[in-house]
Amino acid sequence: MTGITFRGEPVTITGHETKTGQTAPDFTLTGVAMDPVKLSDFKDKVKIISVFPSIDTGVCALQTKRFNREAAKLGEDIVIICISKDLPFAQSRFCGAEGIDRVVTLSDYKNNEFGEKYGFLIDELGLLTRGVVVIDRDNVVQYVEYVKEVAEEPDYRKAIEEAKNALYPTSADLAAKLENAGLSGEQAEQALNILRNHLEKRLPAFVGEHLTEIFEGKKLDLTDILRNQAEEFTGEVKDALGKLADKTEEVSGKFSDKAEQAFAKITEFFANK
Repeated sequence: MTGITFRGEPVTITGHETKTGQTAPDFTLTGVAMDPVKLSDFKDKVKIISVFPSIDTGVCALQTKRFNREAAKLGEDIVIICISKDLPFAQSRFCGAEGIDRVVTLSDYKNNEFGEKYGFLIDELGLLTRGVVVIDRDNVVQYVEYVKEVAEEPDYRKAIEEAKNALYPTSADLAAKLENAGLSGEQAEQALNILRNHLEKRLPAFVGEHLTEIFEGKKLDLTDILRNQAEEFTGEVKDALGKLADKTEEVSGKFSDKAEQAFAKITEFFANK
C-alpha cells in the first residue's frame, strides 16, 4: 500500500492489502474485558470495521463518536467494530467517558494480527492507519477505504451506504449463487424472473387482503400469513426450477431453505411488534 501520509509525511503500510471481492480473513483481537473476540463471532451480520491509530487523538475520537451515532440508526443486522492498537483499558475508559455504547471496540495490541492480515499497519509508528472495511454476511469484503492522509476522517456516508447495500443481495448476487448451485446463466436469469413475477403478483394481493386492518392501524397477526406465503413462494420456485435444470432437487432445496429462513425472520419481526 503506497500513497498514505501522516501529517504530510509518507509512511509505509505493511501487511496484506485488503481488496473488495476477497474473503475477509478471520482474526482474534482483545475486547475491553480482555476477552478474545473473533471476526467470525459476527458471522450473521454485516460488519463495518472502523480502523484508526489511537482513541486518544482528536480525529480518532471523532471517528468513533460518529460511528457510534450511526450504529444507533442501523439496526441489529449491522455491527460496527472499532479497531486500534490502544490497550483495552484505554478503549474502555474512553467509551465510558463519552457514552460510546453502540459499537464494539477491539484492540490489536498483542501481535498486529489485524494490521498484518488487512494491510493497515504503519511500519514507522507501529500503529494502525485510518480506514474502513465493510464485510457482508457471507464474509466477503464489499468496500475498503484507506484514508490517504491519516489525520483526516474517513468517508462515513460511503461506508454506511455500502453496509446497507450489503444487507440485501442484488440480482447479480442471486444469479451468481444460482449458477454456483448448478444452473446455467440463462437458467439463473429465468429463475430470477420467476421470483420477480411472484413478488410483483403477491404484494398487491397481500395489501388488498389486509387493507382494512392496515388502514385501521390494527396489529396484524402475520405469523400464519407469512408462513402460508413462504409455502406458496417456495413451492412455486421448486416447480419452476424443476423445469430448468437436472440438478433441480439440490438447487431448489437450497433456495427453499433460504426463502423459508427469510420468511421466518420476517415473521419473528412482526410478531414482536
